[in-house]
Amino acid sequence: MAEWYGYTGRIARVNLSDSRVSIEDAKMEYIDLVLGGIGLASLILFMEVDPRIDAFDPSNKLVFSVGPLTGTMVPGSSRTTIASRSPLTLGWGESHLGGFWGTELKKAGFDAIIIEGKADTPTYLYVEDGRIELRDASRIWGLKTSNVEKSIISELGDPEIKVACIGPAGERLVRYASIISGERVAGRTGLGAVMGSKKLKAIAVRGLLQIRIRWPDKLRSMISRLYPSIMSFPTSQILSSYGTNGEMESFYQYGDVPIRNFTLGEWDGIHKIEGQYMVENYLKRHRACFGCPVGCWKEARVEDPRYGLIEGRMPEYESAASLGSLLLNSDPVSLIYMEKLCNEYGFDVISSGVTIAWAIECFTKGLITVEDTGGLQLRWGDPELIVNLLEMIGERRGFGYILGEGCRLASRIIGRGSEKYAMHVKGLEVPMHDPRAFKGMGLQYATSNRGACHLQGLVMRIEQGERMPDLKIYRRFYRFEIEGKGWLVATMQDWHHVIESLGLCKFVQIPPGHIAGFYLLVTGIEKRLPELQKCGERISNIQRIFNIIAGVTSGDDTLPDRFLSEP
Repeated sequence: MAEWYGYTGRIARVNLSDSRVSIEDAKMEYIDLVLGGIGLASLILFMEVDPRIDAFDPSNKLVFSVGPLTGTMVPGSSRTTIASRSPLTLGWGESHLGGFWGTELKKAGFDAIIIEGKADTPTYLYVEDGRIELRDASRIWGLKTSNVEKSIISELGDPEIKVACIGPAGERLVRYASIISGERVAGRTGLGAVMGSKKLKAIAVRGLLQIRIRWPDKLRSMISRLYPSIMSFPTSQILSSYGTNGEMESFYQYGDVPIRNFTLGEWDGIHKIEGQYMVENYLKRHRACFGCPVGCWKEARVEDPRYGLIEGRMPEYESAASLGSLLLNSDPVSLIYMEKLCNEYGFDVISSGVTIAWAIECFTKGLITVEDTGGLQLRWGDPELIVNLLEMIGERRGFGYILGEGCRLASRIIGRGSEKYAMHVKGLEVPMHDPRAFKGMGLQYATSNRGACHLQGLVMRIEQGERMPDLKIYRRFYRFEIEGKGWLVATMQDWHHVIESLGLCKFVQIPPGHIAGFYLLVTGIEKRLPELQKCGERISNIQRIFNIIAGVTSGDDTLPDRFLSEP
């Protein structure tokens, strides 16, 4: 038996159809190929799932996987990968979760959990120190996410338990339903709906096992030397002070912030929804995920006559833009409430905002009528309308049922030429960075395996002036230049698969060469940077082949016509 460091060496398999749990040894040959995290999840799904099946078929599988650095003292080592066939894109689906859940899973003794089959009745899993128990979830089925967490912790009697769960949107199979743990969200590609289709309400984890590190003293020394440079990085300072939304003003200067469904370049309301304004007026406290020195997580507290007392996560940049500027909503308090609504119902803020923007634009053009909306008048800049639509999506009620399909499928249902105004790539709604502002991001969106994704590469960071000499990125690639962008995008996409496979957060700025060092000191396995990068390339290719079998073609590696033809 291999001696594992960083890894637990154990993978759990839970078949919900027959309530069977089995524990398997991890295979070193697989670890050598794909590291862990997203790599391990990709390989498992590629080997075990037919990509052509319906995402809600019981034979589809859902994988929760952590990396070898997850839960260690390495800065930003909090991340969990969740992957499956996506009900939204109908191809490769993945999402990533911060917070504390992944660390707890590792301490409970597992590198991954594979969910198979479908339960007859609502079920949740309790994972504790190498054991997994299937428990009845009938009394929490229908609850919103914060109440699910409270109920499970009360039932099990341990406040240190960490819960990942779905809300009503996942139960009702909203195609972009998310998975929530605390206030951290695995938001994209609808994997909460896959959980809902399996009648799996939550996975609660508690672990007291020690994560073994091969050379802990050397690791501490390396972290101590690197820590000052992490915190002196300009982006780290912005994130620490104001969260991800602290960059909205600078993005706006680039023409990067989407306005009115990506049709405008300027908007006076931007200054009321950007991070500094919101932190100065509504901050309750700063928070951080496990092992994070940056702490981009902000909590808000505000009382409002419309919504009462609101306490919860401060809108991230993607939330503030998708439910704010994209819809011409300049009401910051409404954004805090909408963030909470989306998290309580359990669905993605990006996909919901982009789908609502599609509907409003189509309504203003006469392509959607009051007969379609059930009498609702859709218009820009109306926060109460947006709140109403978000509630309808979470409850799959009325016009909210169509909106819950995502903009690609919804536009096909409506027809009438509405497809032209649906901003998606491969069915995944476009995030809140306009690809016309950064050519590399446009190519990244077009070629990302899960659809339009701003995080699978973060190429715009290089286009803003960052260098990564460890990856042979020695110069600035200007945002409007074309030459070299193909190599740049591929390099960054592969590298970000490495980060996701190791269990690290992309917002903690660690040079690639140091990450290779961390991997050695934690696991005792030496992989030089080119070997790690090759693992990232291998993961990209595994996902690409999965998509090809699912029916995705090179013709799908493109952008909505608006970005190609409108200035």
